Amino acid sequence: MVPALALADVLSDRGYEVAFCGTERGMEKQLVPRAGYSFTVIHIRGFTRRFGFSTLRTLGSIPVAAVDAWRLLRAVRPDCVVGVGAYASGPVVAEAALRGIPAVAVEMDSHMGWTNRILSRIVDKVCLSFPDPERMGDKYVFTGRPLRPALFSATREQGIMRFGLDPDRLVLLVFGGSLGSRTLNEATLGAFANIPTSFQILHVTGEREYARVADALAGSGTNASYYAFAFLDDFPLALAAADAVVARAGGSVAEVLARGVPSLLVPYPLAAGDHQTENARMVADAGAALTMRDADLNAGSLSEAVARLLDPEENTRMKKAALSLARPDAAVRIADVVVELVAASAKDHD
Repeated sequence: MVPALALADVLSDRGYEVAFCGTERGMEKQLVPRAGYSFTVIHIRGFTRRFGFSTLRTLGSIPVAAVDAWRLLRAVRPDCVVGVGAYASGPVVAEAALRGIPAVAVEMDSHMGWTNRILSRIVDKVCLSFPDPERMGDKYVFTGRPLRPALFSATREQGIMRFGLDPDRLVLLVFGGSLGSRTLNEATLGAFANIPTSFQILHVTGEREYARVADALAGSGTNASYYAFAFLDDFPLALAAADAVVARAGGSVAEVLARGVPSLLVPYPLAAGDHQTENARMVADAGAALTMRDADLNAGSLSEAVARLLDPEENTRMKKAALSLARPDAAVRIADVVVELVAASAKDHD
């Protein structure tokens, strides 16, 4: 939802009125109104991997979602409809495209999800967050993934001050997504909790794991340069302070690249379509990251990888590679696509 809001802000600044739709169960129902945009509920359920009663309920919700989409398009009469890959956007974007309304699908991962695979056949443009040699040509545009402005405005000095760090020592940032990662947490504790390190550690554990990690760090003789947090509202400051990152390979990959931070990416093995492995492979092939299977991550392998990431020559090389992949103006690029489609459509109807 953050990328969609970043795009909405750019379009709003250009004078466009932006409205959102989504499910009543997702975070968007709270985040969108809080950001000042209108929000309409689309009644549709997500698909599960296994066929069963839940799948039948999802199929049954599609006609209801189609009616919701029809009502929404009739009420709003949009000049363009943009889908960001969520299944709730499918009926609205599809119906808009079939009615001749300019339509755009934005793919947030290197692996195209099933919603966008279907929509790509009927929309006018598909904006890609990562380059894809299999998807080239006029319809596909490599724009990058929209990112929040705070990510770019945060400085290392602000991050160092926020977390009370030593500016003369390197900083390792470890995080595993909004819910945290037990695998990453275990390996990080095993590698660095009970020995002094030349670098400082910011470890975002996730709510479920925080108490256990905090208890492990509370004993005597633990690493005084190891700081654990359940979550961080000001995460951009942590990333700005970091010299290296250890993380999963979801949407946060784009944020890490945008800041030019070398990383060890450990894909979550159960991610839909194994898209995190694709994300990690793409970044590693460009020389911007190391990658490791979840099953191979332990205290020893993590220590070795972090040593590589913080090696001065390796760190400098990987930083340049990361910045070469970054698209800090992604929201602007996608907004340009939208504006061009709207202008072309208006010209055709003159």
